[in-house]
Amino acid sequence: MSSASSSPIPDMMKLNWEGIALERFPVKFGQVLKFDHENFQLKAIVLDFNEDEGGLWIGFCFINEEQLFGRQIPSGLFDPKCLNLLDLTYLHVEALTHYEVVETLAVNKSKVGIGSQSPAKDLSRLKISYDQGIEQRKKEQIPFDQGLMDLDPVRECYFDLQYIKK
Repeated sequence: MSSASSSPIPDMMKLNWEGIALERFPVKFGQVLKFDHENFQLKAIVLDFNEDEGGLWIGFCFINEEQLFGRQIPSGLFDPKCLNLLDLTYLHVEALTHYEVVETLAVNKSKVGIGSQSPAKDLSRLKISYDQGIEQRKKEQIPFDQGLMDLDPVRECYFDLQYIKK
């Protein structure tokens, strides 16, 4: 991960639960879940909630060895500042099975900006998203202020879990 200080998160990338009845979700913001299904295990933290015509969705940020899946992107072309954002996979609430809550962290909601979003209708798709994230983070990250015109820069990185704690 680059050591650049981050810019404030733009409103369009912040969490917004307006109009969503959070009590309808079986998990809470900041809970760390361990999924144990068939031949895989993974950990993720609950960071977002969404509702659409397809139902209720829970936004998870994967955890790999106490590191969160994230990305650093520029916030402008001229004299860019760094945006530290988290990558979330949204699991449909009906697919929330084979898990246990291992802890609940006090998360600073203002530090959670959404960098990428992907849906998962079942646990096998959740695992695929996790594996793809691991593979992407094996590539060399391009610093946020370089490759601004590149078509496919590698911005994915890890953030220490402490980054989002209160």
